[in-house]
Amino acid sequence: MKNILIAALALAAAVACITETFAAGAATPAAPVREFKSVNIEVKGNKIWTPSFFVVKKGDKVKITLINTAPSGVHAFAIEGIAGTEASVDNKEGANTKVVEFTADKAGIFRIYCPIHAGHVGGQLLVLE
Repeated sequence: MKNILIAALALAAAVACITETFAAGAATPAAPVREFKSVNIEVKGNKIWTPSFFVVKKGDKVKITLINTAPSGVHAFAIEGIAGTEASVDNKEGANTKVVEFTADKAGIFRIYCPIHAGHVGGQLLVLE
């Protein structure tokens, strides 16, 4: 019985310590960063960012490195409904890479498209709750 009482007191002290730590404003873990690399390729005149489908969780920080290898020139990337995701990417060596970064702050399915050539590339971003 004495051992049970000591264990109960130790558990109560531990819970009180944890509660006090969070109440004092202890930092919560940072949201994970989801990193992707997507390459613009061209096959028989058709251009596509590949991969073109991304899955993240709401609250994740997202970093997509875009590399344009399509010989037809500048192509762009944007995610509809998410500010700051539009980027034009040249195909010239040294200028063919751009990085898009954002926080996935709302759940849903978002269309990925090229603002310059809307019919050439497409994809989706799935943000899970």
